[in-house]
Amino acid sequence: MKKLLIILSMIIGLGAMESRINAALAAPGAAGFPQVIEGDKLRFGNLVVELFGIRAPKPGMICRAGAVEFQCGAAASQALGRIIDNYAIKCQQVSDVQLFPMLTECTIGRNDLNRLILRAGWAMVDMVTCDSHPSCATYLRDQEFAKENRKGIWMGTPPSELVALAAKPTAEDIQSSNNKAKRKATGDAPRHLFGSPFTVDLAGDMKRANAPDKTLLSFLENTF
Repeated sequence: MKKLLIILSMIIGLGAMESRINAALAAPGAAGFPQVIEGDKLRFGNLVVELFGIRAPKPGMICRAGAVEFQCGAAASQALGRIIDNYAIKCQQVSDVQLFPMLTECTIGRNDLNRLILRAGWAMVDMVTCDSHPSCATYLRDQEFAKENRKGIWMGTPPSELVALAAKPTAEDIQSSNNKAKRKATGDAPRHLFGSPFTVDLAGDMKRANAPDKTLLSFLENTF
């Protein structure tokens, strides 16, 4: 009887383990105490994840608050570090379109990490990816809260590059992209030698290399 109970418990245990493995495979992601890479990117060991639905300032982007300019990419990274400090983060993949870095939704306990960042004012809603997502309306309200209270990048003027990245493509942008794709597919795109954007002009290069140095000639003329 005891042997039967042991066998049954082992079967049940294996079944539970298999269900957990299947669940993990069905929803890839990561969990733990990540390192902040940028204001919307985290690293879990060798895995880099990007937060889906928002855009934080990139390194080198400049924000303006009155007459003061500051590196808001670095400020956004520091702000994210303070938000997640000493908290375990859980992230789940939300899109198969982009895998490197993996697009994920992340939470701190029951709190949506995107909402915390948006309400602190250190990111914008990414209308390119978020437009049809169920959370988009909530994210926009969080963004409006930060704007009204002049938090983060909304203390002054956000970087124009960030605004462009987060904006929904216009009909003109989509048409231009489609036209470029068609030209490339039909072979009408500009052709370059060996696929390089640079042309090779050996004769012209040799002529320029052997041409007299006008600066040196003028110096010699003025000397003698």
